[in-house]
Amino acid sequence: MPKPRIAVTLGDPGGISYEIVCKAVDSLKVQRVCSPVIFGDKQIFNCLLKKYCRNKKNFEFTATSNLGNVKCSIPTKKSGLIAVSAIKEAVKYCLNNKIKALVTAPVSKESLKFAGITYPGHTELLANLTNSKKIAMLMACNNILGVTVTRHIPISYVSKNLKTKNIVQTILLSIDFIKKNKRNIKIALCGLNPHAGDNSILGNEEKKIIIPAYKKLVQLGVDITPPIPADSAWLKAKQGQFDLICTMYHDQLMIPLKCIDASKIVNITAGLPFIRTSPGHGTAFDIAGKNVANPSAMIESMIYAAKYLFKQT
Repeated sequence: MPKPRIAVTLGDPGGISYEIVCKAVDSLKVQRVCSPVIFGDKQIFNCLLKKYCRNKKNFEFTATSNLGNVKCSIPTKKSGLIAVSAIKEAVKYCLNNKIKALVTAPVSKESLKFAGITYPGHTELLANLTNSKKIAMLMACNNILGVTVTRHIPISYVSKNLKTKNIVQTILLSIDFIKKNKRNIKIALCGLNPHAGDNSILGNEEKKIIIPAYKKLVQLGVDITPPIPADSAWLKAKQGQFDLICTMYHDQLMIPLKCIDASKIVNITAGLPFIRTSPGHGTAFDIAGKNVANPSAMIESMIYAAKYLFKQT
């Protein structure tokens, strides 16, 4: 069986993205399972290729810009323009069915903002580019899979943006993604407040918002817990008692995963017309250009996409 071709965008050139992509495509683990097609700036890639990649025959390259010479370690408009041009072209390839999976290297939200992109993250930008109305942001780490209902918003906005219908939608999208590879899905539903509200003593979002979502999902036949304290849910998820843990906000998902194994986190977008993965970390401007970036999460992202495609054939 031929290895699947996977689109890989090079992300923000001012951070570690170009470095970790070069190192990832050099990995034998990646070479065994897929054929990467890299999208990014020609000048910058050719320059960094000599520094970070030993074998130049392990991938295809599609130039989406030829601007070169960006400032390292800081977000800039030029970096944002380079990053978004790669994303847009790779998405076109996927939508035209030339490639069936997209792996995105980290971008800087500030660089994108400088470039006129107002979306708060990759996930929302990809949803717009593919006209996907319903999406969910999942994270995989080792054998744990989690999803968050609200995504890139300030913590002070979480409560007012938490809706029963959004919880239901997020979990149904996640189930649709998981069931392509697994049946009998068991889900842990986190509360928002400490101790899941303690019967509304510590907050009433569980009673007003989360429990109605739980009841709706049970009616639909979903194997899900009522809202339970997030700390207990994470302990049980780590012990392998659940196939999915559903959190209410970004850090409720990301902090435990990074404590478990930050180098293995894979970001997955459910609801797009193709599989999309990304490393679960950012541009790491503080170590850009120092040749010390760990490509493990990028490697995991490419392997995850490839294995997902293999299971669909």
